[in-house]
Amino acid sequence: MTKLIDIDSAIFEGAPRVNLSRRAIISGIAAGTVFPFISGCETNPATGRSQLLLFGDQEVASMAASAWTDMKAQTPVTANSRLKNRVLHVWEKTLHGAEQKGDIAAGQSWDVAVFDTDDVNAFVMPGNRVGVYRGITELTENDDQLSSVLGHETGHVVGRHAAERLSVTTLAQTGLAVGQIAIAQSDTLSKYGGEIGALGGAAMQFGVILPYSRNHELEADKLGVDYMHNAGYDVRQSVRLWELMDAQSKGQRPPEFMSTHPDPARRAQELVKYINYKGYALM
Repeated sequence: MTKLIDIDSAIFEGAPRVNLSRRAIISGIAAGTVFPFISGCETNPATGRSQLLLFGDQEVASMAASAWTDMKAQTPVTANSRLKNRVLHVWEKTLHGAEQKGDIAAGQSWDVAVFDTDDVNAFVMPGNRVGVYRGITELTENDDQLSSVLGHETGHVVGRHAAERLSVTTLAQTGLAVGQIAIAQSDTLSKYGGEIGALGGAAMQFGVILPYSRNHELEADKLGVDYMHNAGYDVRQSVRLWELMDAQSKGQRPPEFMSTHPDPARRAQELVKYINYKGYALM
């Protein structure tokens, strides 16, 4: 069975746990201590959106290094040079589209791996690390759709989504831990500590973490379209991609409110609106 799981969102799967150790936080994209507050709210120049950032880019990149090394050691890399060259060609063109927009500095070094599995997926890790699975290349019908995938991943980098997700999760887990300590110290509330903790965990998951993740996905979709357009790809194919994803994943998706990702049909609709708004095409 193919999977539609974004590697850098794995930390958000399942019920949240109050575990503030370095090893626990690194499980999805990175790890770190709970209180290295080296930055606060910042405005992202590419999106104009204010972000909660408790971790710097270099710190998060260093946190993800071991996860990337493990990923490449445990997952087979394609020996198909034609496939790898195709991915690298589309990646370089799409990246140049982001450089033209001024969202990515030119001349950066990127580590792009093409994994030989059926997973219909691609992902980005902090530190300019990009993973593309054979399965997603087989689903795409042309290079325009592959550019949509890679533009989306570039959008995650530009949006600083890994650092923001890690910051939000850390802050939410810290608040939950403080609340549980307060409950334990109350004679009345301590009788219901388990139930209250479960409700707090559910509220954090469904009310904070998952909505953040879904908004990041939609933001990355739109940034990806900008980069596609600058690179000379047909932005209408980004909509077609999500129609294909919708058909491929029918019956396998949880309800949107329980998912890290918006429903594919919704993503297609949002892209149509965005493409029309930007004047890239008439759809």
